[in-house]
Amino acid sequence: MNPAVVFGLVAAAYLAVVAYGVVGTRKRGLPPRLRLVSAAAQVVLPPALLFVILFATADAFAVGGWGILLVMLMIAGALLAICTDLVARRVL
Repeated sequence: MNPAVVFGLVAAAYLAVVAYGVVGTRKRGLPPRLRLVSAAAQVVLPPALLFVILFATADAFAVGGWGILLVMLMIAGALLAICTDLVARRVL
């Protein structure tokens, strides 16, 4: 399996978890501040955990290459959380 396929699978799973999490917090009727904290945790924790695992391998090439991709994944997750919350507000 090449790195592009691995990143595609990880990114798709991560973005699905973020979207379902944001919709779930809105369905439960949580207050806005708690929804924001929950979305922030869902956006930041998985890439940060993957980066820590990657950093533990002590491979500078992998940390440099995948670290940038994980930061971009975190940015995509934040944008997805914002867009999902806007859409969920109108739909639910």
